[in-house]
Order: sequence, then C-alpha cells, then structure tokens
Amino acid sequence: MNWLSKLNPTHQRLLGYVKPYRRRLIAGIALGVGFSASNGLTLYVVKEVWRKVFEESHGNLTLWQSLGFACLLPLVMGLRGLCDFGATYNVLWVGQRVVNDLRSKLFEHLQILSLDFFTGSKTGDLISRSTNDVNAVQNSVSTAIGDIVKQPATLVCVLAMLLKLDWQLTLMTLLVFPLCAVPILVFGRRIRKAAKAMQQHQAAMVSVLHEGLVGMRVVKAFGAEEVEARSFRNLCSNLFRQRMRVVRARAASTPLIEMISGVAAAFVFLYAYRTSMPASTLVSMALGLFFMYEPVKKLSAVQMQLQESLSAAERVFYVMDQKPTVVEAPNAGTLAKFHDALEFDHVTFHYKVPGQEDRLVLDNIRLRIPKGSLTALVGASGSGKTTLFNLIPRFYDPTGGAVHVDGVDIRTVSFPSLRQQIGMVTQETFLFNDTVANNIGYGKIGSNRQEIVNAARRAHAHDFIMQMAENYDTLVGDFGVKLSGGQRQRLAIARAILRDPPLLLLDEATSALDTESERVVQAALDELMWGAHQTRQHTMLVIAHRLSTVRHADCIVVLDKGHIVETGTHEELLARGRTYKRLHDLQFPV
Repeated sequence: MNWLSKLNPTHQRLLGYVKPYRRRLIAGIALGVGFSASNGLTLYVVKEVWRKVFEESHGNLTLWQSLGFACLLPLVMGLRGLCDFGATYNVLWVGQRVVNDLRSKLFEHLQILSLDFFTGSKTGDLISRSTNDVNAVQNSVSTAIGDIVKQPATLVCVLAMLLKLDWQLTLMTLLVFPLCAVPILVFGRRIRKAAKAMQQHQAAMVSVLHEGLVGMRVVKAFGAEEVEARSFRNLCSNLFRQRMRVVRARAASTPLIEMISGVAAAFVFLYAYRTSMPASTLVSMALGLFFMYEPVKKLSAVQMQLQESLSAAERVFYVMDQKPTVVEAPNAGTLAKFHDALEFDHVTFHYKVPGQEDRLVLDNIRLRIPKGSLTALVGASGSGKTTLFNLIPRFYDPTGGAVHVDGVDIRTVSFPSLRQQIGMVTQETFLFNDTVANNIGYGKIGSNRQEIVNAARRAHAHDFIMQMAENYDTLVGDFGVKLSGGQRQRLAIARAILRDPPLLLLDEATSALDTESERVVQAALDELMWGAHQTRQHTMLVIAHRLSTVRHADCIVVLDKGHIVETGTHEELLARGRTYKRLHDLQFPV
C-alpha cells in the first residue's frame, strides 16, 4: 500500500470513505479490466473475420460458415458491453454511496460544532459545501477511480494486440502519443484554479439566495428588490465566467487530442500504402488506434475532474476538520435532577474575534439562583444578559470561573443530562417547516398526541390550532411563516411546557408583540411559570426588556458592561435610585 502515501492527502481521505465498499469497487474494477481485455479481443476477432471472409475464402464460404463468422463480432461486442455496464454501475454505485456518507458525516459534524463556529460562518456557504461541493467530490470517487483502472488497462490490452499485428508501426505511432499529455497537464492546472474560484462564487451565490429568501419581508419593506436582484446577477455573472473557464479548458483538450490522434492515423494509412499492408491488418490497426484514442481522451477528462473535485473536497474537509470549542469531558458524568441552586462562580467571558483583541463581555460574575426562584436580568443592550444565558446550557464555556448546578461544575457532566433539565423560550422563536404537532413535540421526543394537546391547551394555543385547516397536522411553513408572532410564541411555550424542565430560561417573549398578542402570550407564560396549582413549577431566569414584567421577581440583577452593578427586588432597587431606577424612569417617564 506504499502507493497510497504518494497520493494527495485529500485523495487519501476520500479513499477512506471508499473502504467499506471495497468489494463492490473491486468487482467494478475487475469488470473494467474485462472490458479492457475485450477491446483487445475485438481487434483480434475483426482481423480474423476479415482475413477469413475477404482474403482467404475467395467467396467460397457456405451460409453456415458466413453466419458463424458474422456472429463472432456481436458476441464479442456483447461481452464488451456487459463488462462495461457492470464496471460503470458498480463504480458509480460506490461513488453515490461515498457521496451519501460524506454528506451525512458532514451534517453530523455540523451538529457537534459549537455556536461560535456558526456565528463566524455564512449559512449559504455551509449549504453550498454540503450540496454542490459534495456532489463535485463524486467525480473523484466514481468516474475517476473507474477510469483510472479501466482506461490504462484498455491501453495495455490494445497496445499488446497492436504490437502483435505490426510492432514496428505501433512503436512509431506511439512516438506521437506523449504529446497528448501536454493538454492534460496544462489544462489540468487551469481547471483546478478556476474550479476553486467557481466553488467560492457558487457558495456566495447560495448565501445571497438564502438571505434574500429568509429576509424577503425586510427586502420588500425597504424597497430593495432591485438591489438584491442586481447583487445576485453580479454573482451569477462571476460564477458563469469561472464556470466557462472550466468548460473552455475541458473543451480545448479534446480537439487537441483528436488532432494528435489524426496525425497518428494518417501515418498509419501512409505506412499501409507504402508497405502494401493486408486489409485485415490495416482495419485492425485503425480500429486499435480508435480504441487507444478513447482511453487517452477519458484520462484527460479524469485529470481535469480530479482537479475540480479536489478543490471541492478540500472545502468539505475544511469544515470537517473544525473542532468544537465546547466539548464533553472524557469521563462526563450524569447530572442529577436539579434540587438546590444554579451558581455563577467568578465567571468571566471573552468573545474571540480573529485578528483583534478578545472582547470582554462578562467580568467576575458572582450570582446564586435558588431552586424555585424567579430571577430577572436587566440592563442596556450589550451588557451581557444573553451571554450569561448561553453559558447555562453550555452553548459557550466561560473563559474564567465556572457555572455550577447543585455545586457541580457543568463542564464535568454530559450534554444530554444538562440540557434535558433546561427549557428555553426566546424572542426569536424558531419553528421547523413541519406540522404543529411535531413542532410542539420537539420539546419531548417520543411524546404522544394527548401530551401535545395538553401542552397546547396550557399554552393557550389549542383554540387557534383547531381553527387551522388540518388542526395539529397543519404545516407551519419555513420558520413558522404561516403563523402570527403571537401564535409562534405560544407554540414555543407549549414546547417548553411539554418538556417540563426544572430550569427555565426566558428571553422575554412578549417584547415584540402587539397588545392583544402580548396579553395572550403573557397568560401562556404565567401558566408555564406557575402551573395549574398556582405554585411556581420551575426555577426561572428571565431576560427582561420591559421592567413592568419583572416587578414580582424574587431578585432583579442589573448588568452594565459585563458587571453586576445592582441586585435586589423592584422596590429595593427603585429606592436606591441608581442604574435600575434610571432604566425604569426611561421606560416610565413621569
């Protein structure tokens, strides 16, 4: 296997995905070799049939003899066709399976990457790498691997037959064929460079397309349709130019090889005329040159396909080489059910910005949230409220200090045992393009319909769901576009109610709603907070944008530029007359 070490590292990695299907690949390669051998056999049969029928029989063949010779060629061509089909099917099957596995592995890897990777990446670029680039990789695995074996074997078999027919003419003809390597080498380098640029433009185009569709309301609201269309046209034009560079390089190589092959054919006919070569030998030699031309042309295409797919594979493997910054401990334990307190122990957090100094977001945060309490986080935009939220389910890890649940550092427990105890309801509700029932049921995988309905009733969502065309089986559209803001929020609350977590994180869900929707959603939040028996069912941490919603919080924590500057009840903080009172007076001017 020393030859593997000489391959490009990217190709070595691709071959690793081929390994599980090596038996089918070997079968395809074996049939490819059979196809190659049948080409040499075809030349032999053509020569012998021509010699027997036209040169030796002198028209004295019986009907049965004529039929016997006539059937030889279809039999050989039939064998050649079967081998070609078997080789092509098996190798392409392997290629498709590798593409399927690679795409699945890429998506699985994206699931384990930390949030900081996605905040620094474009969604459209990731979509392009997962679709277009992975499809381009197939050429390396299927077409390329099949032709790399089949075409050289065809050259060897045909060359052996040609040497047997006339070794002197064959050797002289071969002097021309090294010229075929010139377009392969020249255009191969150009294609790889153009293909890389083409894939980057394609990713940018998908990114703009994704943003334009997701943000269609904003585009229309600001009358920016023409701006978006012009930007997309420019990207399409850039992609077209790069794609045509690839097409031009591929298209130019074939005529050059055909011209070189034409020179070789002309030399054969001239030689045959000068040496009075028998017609059977001339026909076989001409057919053999045609058989040799096809592998050379395909090997040229293979080289260019490899260059194009190599740059695509590098883009795919770049993502797969990214490591999550937040990982489970090697011997992560299981977090017991929350029963005491959530604590921030001297927590510091910096956002890492490439090429810049790390930005301090939280500085020496010390906070204890007892079980069953309602704690509110208030402060100006950028004060660190959301970052504090994101540390609890370990979307990020603190750069200093620790977060404890019941005295246990959450970095020492498994993700599932931690996150199954946390429910989140945020301002920007995300719904899948799925049914109402499945969106609610996402909070508790495996829940039955009755549990989903009960959760919807408690979230004040059942009535509007029953008014929809297919009730709980109604599709909500991308991001829940078929629903109003209040309806989306109530489905998200129903999802949290179904999960019934001991620790609940609320990024105030009513701040972006109209008065009527706010009233209904607030009722759903009250149900989530207090339950049917009007006793607090959860330990709650709430980001408060409207201070009127946290008047009855057990503790209000005021953040300013990453520091806790005040804590206390609503009345206590107003009496102090400091930061909280200033925020309060801004919202409720006298």
